[in-house]
Amino acid sequence: MNSRPSSLWRRTGEVLRWRGFWVLLLLGARNILRPIVYWHVYRIFATDIAAQVPEPYAKEKIETKIYTRDCACLDQALTQVAALGEISREEAQRRLQRGDALAMAYASAEPAGYGWISFASGAVELDFGVTWIVRPGEAVRYGNFVHPKWRGRGIQSSINSAVNEYALQHGVSVTLGSISAMNAQSLSLAKHYNRPTAMKVTLIHVRPFHWLICRASGAPFKSRFNAPA
Repeated sequence: MNSRPSSLWRRTGEVLRWRGFWVLLLLGARNILRPIVYWHVYRIFATDIAAQVPEPYAKEKIETKIYTRDCACLDQALTQVAALGEISREEAQRRLQRGDALAMAYASAEPAGYGWISFASGAVELDFGVTWIVRPGEAVRYGNFVHPKWRGRGIQSSINSAVNEYALQHGVSVTLGSISAMNAQSLSLAKHYNRPTAMKVTLIHVRPFHWLICRASGAPFKSRFNAPA
């Protein structure tokens, strides 16, 4: 039985609930235009964790665990990531094998969400082949996901705090991250911490001509990102 229609309706309902009608309308227009042109707008944030690691503000007790490629319980972590349904086990394993770390959040002993951190320049893709430039003493936070069942409870703040604490313990003083300008729920995390936008990045892919247009405000695009040749 084809589950695609039910998955589409579930996804539509989630966007409407968490982002609102106008964002749903804009995302729908973008998908209609996908064969010709597709775009992303990101806000870029920098966190000085040497000054202070952001405190979590989850509405309930959340346990977070850090997993790396050297963990004895790596197989368990990969199974839990895959069960949450956002990325495959193979993709999670690939990220860990290149040296990234995974922060898994547990609510009532149940895997509720996760986030990733990478220390390597060029390893993490923003989109369309555009990759982060990571300097010494920096790391990139990316790939945060909270299962719909647990959203709206501040769990993302616990994940964010865990990856930042891990980065600080490994010699990092500044962590970087991106949030889609259309993701109001995730942007609430930056708003809670009164964190200003360091950059705004727009990526436009014109598919018939294989053009990639990259624009940035707040800082030069090439100061933080590499575009594919």
